[in-house]
Amino acid sequence: MGKVFRLPILAPTEVCPDASAALDPPERTLLTAILWWVMDHRQGDDPLPRLCRTFDSSNVHDAAFSVDQLMFVVARSAHRQVAIHCPRCPALSDDEKHLLNAASLAQAGRSDLAERTLRTALLTAQGAEFALGPLEGLAELFADAKLMRRRRRTPATDHLPSGVIEPWIPPAPSEAIH
Repeated sequence: MGKVFRLPILAPTEVCPDASAALDPPERTLLTAILWWVMDHRQGDDPLPRLCRTFDSSNVHDAAFSVDQLMFVVARSAHRQVAIHCPRCPALSDDEKHLLNAASLAQAGRSDLAERTLRTALLTAQGAEFALGPLEGLAELFADAKLMRRRRRTPATDHLPSGVIEPWIPPAPSEAIH
């Protein structure tokens, strides 16, 4: 890690899909890692072994540590309930879309917008600042592996999940999983 690839900032032309199957492979890789992290965390298991296996298949093994740090920050600094689905759920929650968008912004060299996205949608101001390091690390590792994430529009930050999906409440362990 030492060089940051700045990519031109293109306005997102399409909306983030509602189904994980419609994501690009780099987006699906990151989403899968986030979903498995939450599931392992809920069950009291160490998420790193599974994260390492997930990223080994994409040749970005070290990304496991960045995702672990990112989700550690999310778990401890969310200012509201965060909706993260189970790994087998085909739908994307608005919160999952916000995390993917923040990662995409960091990869495009717009850490300021990534921080603002997290602060507005999910995290406390300090938590959003802490999340930048792992996001920037992910951006660099994905760029080195030629895994470029697409810029997409995300849901409005004032739009709350519909309540159909049980949200993940980071500070308190939960046995329930969607």
